[in-house]
Amino acid sequence: MAIEREFKLTADIDLTLPDLADVLPGITVGPVSNLQLNAVYYDTPTLSMARSGVTLRARLGEPGPIWTLKVSSSGGGPELSRHEYLFDEPLGPVPLAARQAARGYVRSQRLDPVVRMHTQRSQFAVEFEGKPLAIVCDDVVVSDGGTEPIASLREIEVELAPGRVNRKAVEAIRSRLREAGCRDDETPVPKAVRALGPRAFEPPDVMVASIDKRATVRALICHVIGKSVAPLIERQAGVWAGHDPEELHLFRVAARRLRSDLRTFAPLLDHSWTVWLRNELAWLGGEVGMGRDTDVMTDRLLSQIARLPSDDAVSVDRLLQRLADTAVDARRHVVDALSSERFILLLDALVDATREPRFGRGTPGLAEQAARPLVLDLVDKPWRRLSRAVDALQPDSPDAAFHAVRIRSKRTRYAVEAVAPLYGRDARRLAKRIAAVQSVLGDHQDTTVAEAWLRQAAKAIPSVRLVAGELVALERVERERLREEFQSVWKKAAKPKLRAWLD
Repeated sequence: MAIEREFKLTADIDLTLPDLADVLPGITVGPVSNLQLNAVYYDTPTLSMARSGVTLRARLGEPGPIWTLKVSSSGGGPELSRHEYLFDEPLGPVPLAARQAARGYVRSQRLDPVVRMHTQRSQFAVEFEGKPLAIVCDDVVVSDGGTEPIASLREIEVELAPGRVNRKAVEAIRSRLREAGCRDDETPVPKAVRALGPRAFEPPDVMVASIDKRATVRALICHVIGKSVAPLIERQAGVWAGHDPEELHLFRVAARRLRSDLRTFAPLLDHSWTVWLRNELAWLGGEVGMGRDTDVMTDRLLSQIARLPSDDAVSVDRLLQRLADTAVDARRHVVDALSSERFILLLDALVDATREPRFGRGTPGLAEQAARPLVLDLVDKPWRRLSRAVDALQPDSPDAAFHAVRIRSKRTRYAVEAVAPLYGRDARRLAKRIAAVQSVLGDHQDTTVAEAWLRQAAKAIPSVRLVAGELVALERVERERLREEFQSVWKKAAKPKLRAWLD
């Protein structure tokens, strides 16, 4: 996997590309190479990938893997930023691994060729002060199979080098290209999407529409469900690839949040439908959660190990090897879950839910009623349960009691965040305070899980018992500190003025 960052400009076919060597002192331009590229792009009959800005292609004419899946990402800059997933498979049917990586967008649909593109490419590298800055690609493209039988276009791509680049130098190149007659792409989209025409620019399968305090019950629930289903789809390829732990974390959070939101709004929804979705999300969260728990455990163990004497190095290595073995098993659970038909059925149902949630039969017309008068009790109830659970805590309460409070704080936070579009800043302030409670108790639970794992490791590998004991002691000290911190963050969250909007 790689991250591609580029900006695109369109140009007339007969435009002469300007010399970029003198746009700024320190700029150097490499030799031009010419390529003939032939690509076939694949999508579903509904163009569900193109409508999300995603492309899957097989391309010949350049070194490296033939198959590439590109998924939009938040690059944090003005350029089009995409994750690239490369598959070193021969030309022919779409490789299984590529199909699996694209499952979030494809789901139960088939993949077919949708457009063919022939590209005459002239490209050269640009450096700034001896460091790679960008690759400039001048493409003349002829497409076949899009909205027109044969269509041609010219596009200038400036693909930025990995890592940080000099923004002044990048803007100097962009300005020179504009001065020569190149035009900024109003909507920076892949060439294949452009060639597919208007259908490819229709809304994606999951739309998260903005809502305000006047929203109906239907609009609110569609908004809430969509906010979690969208990242499940967008992060699926990254979770499948397994290169970035943050992708797995965000995927798991989305599954947990959606399950909690369905619980919050259950009184308004069809009971059987809601229970099935929540059960399936619990299964999915449990399977991918194994991988996330291992990531957290690895970070935690490495941090604590750094505090041990160097004499413990051999025992530390054995602990780390055991954890690596655990990670392999956890990874298998993640892959198996995302490869299953059960996951596809769930995704299809969730996409449908973002458009047509199923409401209870006993309240006709409920979906079109104003949401504000109906949802306050749905938020107040988890808050009261959380307050009672906190009141029952004692300084020496078992770890399980603190974990139960953490679960309740998470449910309450998600419920408050779900109705925040209706109540604005007041709801967001309360959610922020509860999130702090959840965070402290999450760290508290991490210490508990770490201690349990270390005890198991000590039983399985007698030679690590001394080191495991030292690490358990460190976890206990941290747990006591977190219990004290919990009292402070809870006092801030429990201030009556933060809940005035609930009255």
